[in-house]
Amino acid sequence: MSLKTDGNGKKTVLGSLGILGVILLKFKFYIFAGLKALSFLKVGWLLSPIISIGFYAMLFGWPYAIAIMVLLLIHEMGHYIWMKALGLNPKLPIFIPGVGAYVAMTKLPPDQATHAWVALAGPLVGGLGCTILFWLGAHSGNTWLLAAGSTGFFLNLMQLIPAKPLDGGFVIQAVSKWLLIPGVAIMLAAAYMLQSVLLLIISGFSILSLMHQFMTMYKKADAAKYGPTSASETTAPTSAVDLTPATVPQRVLIAFAYLSLAGMLSYLYWLSHNNLIAIVPHQ
Repeated sequence: MSLKTDGNGKKTVLGSLGILGVILLKFKFYIFAGLKALSFLKVGWLLSPIISIGFYAMLFGWPYAIAIMVLLLIHEMGHYIWMKALGLNPKLPIFIPGVGAYVAMTKLPPDQATHAWVALAGPLVGGLGCTILFWLGAHSGNTWLLAAGSTGFFLNLMQLIPAKPLDGGFVIQAVSKWLLIPGVAIMLAAAYMLQSVLLLIISGFSILSLMHQFMTMYKKADAAKYGPTSASETTAPTSAVDLTPATVPQRVLIAFAYLSLAGMLSYLYWLSHNNLIAIVPHQ
C-alpha cells in the first residue's frame, strides 16, 4: 500500500481512512443495543481484536490494520480509564469488525459534566497516543508510524465535532445544547467536502439525535408546567439528555478544555500532514 498525500492521494487517505475511522470509532453508539444481547460479547474482549485485525488487513494490509487497532485501543482506553476512575464500572473494550470499538459502562454518569469529561477523555488520550506514534516515526524514519500518528490526529479531531454520536456531541451538550445545531451543519459540510455517503448517514443519525434532544426538552418543560403525565416522567435519568445540567463554572471549564484540545489536535494534524508531504515521495 503506497502512501500519497497530494491531490487525489490526500483525498484517498482522508476519504477512506478518515470516514471509515469516524464510523469505526462512534457508529457503535447506535448499534450497541442490538449487539449487547449476543453471547459473543462475553468473550468479545478476547476474540474481537483478532477478528478485527483480520478484517482491516483485508482492506488496508497488515501494517495499517494493526495501526488502526492501536488507534482504536488508545482512544477507547481513554474512556475506560476515566470511567474506571469515576466508578462507572466500565467493561473492557470490544472491537467490532467494520464498525470499530466501544467501552460500555454499567452505571450512568451522575450529571452532564461528568459525561462530558468521560467523552473528552477518548480524544485526549487518543491524541497523546498519536503524538507518541508520530514522534517514534519521526525519529526512526518509519513512514507507517508517521502515517498512523497523522491519521490518528485526524480521527480524534473528527471525534470532537459537536454532534452526536461523536464524543464532541456529548462534550458540547454539557456546555449548551444549542451548539449541537451548528455541529450537525459541520457534519453535513464534512460529508459534502469528503464526498462521503457514509458520513452523510452519520449526519442523519445526528439530526435524529438532535430532534430527540429538543423533543425531550419540550416534554420536560410541559411536565414542569402541567405536571407529569405518566410514571415514566418521574423515573431516574436514562440518557445523557436527562442528566443534571452542568453548572456555569463547569461549563466554562469544559468549553476551555474542549477548545484547547480541538486547537491542539488541529495544529498537530496540520504539522504531521505537512511533514508527510515533505517525507513521502510524490508519485
